Amino acid sequence: MLDIERRTQILLILKERKSITVARLSKQLYTSEATIRRDLNKLEKEGLVKRTYGGVVLVEGLSSEISLSMRETEQLQEKNAIGSVAATLVRDGDIIILDSSSTTGMMVKYLAGKTDLTVLTNGAKTTIMLGELLNANIYCTGGQLRKNSLSYIGEEARSFIARYRADTLFFSCRSLIFDDGLFDSSVEEAELRRTMLKSAKRKVLLCDNSKIGKYSFQKICKVEEIDTIISNAHVEERVIDLLKEKGVSVILTETKQ
Repeated sequence: MLDIERRTQILLILKERKSITVARLSKQLYTSEATIRRDLNKLEKEGLVKRTYGGVVLVEGLSSEISLSMRETEQLQEKNAIGSVAATLVRDGDIIILDSSSTTGMMVKYLAGKTDLTVLTNGAKTTIMLGELLNANIYCTGGQLRKNSLSYIGEEARSFIARYRADTLFFSCRSLIFDDGLFDSSVEEAELRRTMLKSAKRKVLLCDNSKIGKYSFQKICKVEEIDTIISNAHVEERVIDLLKEKGVSVILTETKQ
């Protein structure tokens, strides 16, 4: 098992148990306790877990689901700037997909004035905002409502998205590792986003700097599967070069220092 796979398994186990001993993790993952300790040290540095005497506990603030209402108040200025820039990529007559993320929700007000748009979304609140602010063709997936995120998930939502083809997908994620991929804390949300990726010609990730360099539970896709990243982060030149090698362009909403 690769290091990243093992650490992901540790996080999945902790999501269910909340806490566990090093000895039990060692037996469950068929790995030495020394290796488990190194993994836990790595995860603790990333802020995902907290070491205890002989074991580890989950850091709830980073690994548990955060409600939409709370996410809407976090990084508000940064998300607003990202949403404004993202809206400039939309042309009159486009067919676009918006996921249910709070960052994507920031785009909606900046789409006002665009004409002949068709918008598909799995966000219940996003649908209402679209209806109030835009004169557009609006389609909501329906499906099982996740009250915490006010998003629709499940097979009905996935099959709805799979029937359509869009010009551009605008979406976010829970965390991003530049040389690994995009991650989400919800298996269902990750599955739906993978379907959205397949349904769009262009894939645009909206990602503020608080999500960069952290792992979450479920991998959505590889970095090279997206076309553009819009972020407020002061992205280092080496990272930009790495992304360019993978065919990904970077748009920054702040001037690098």
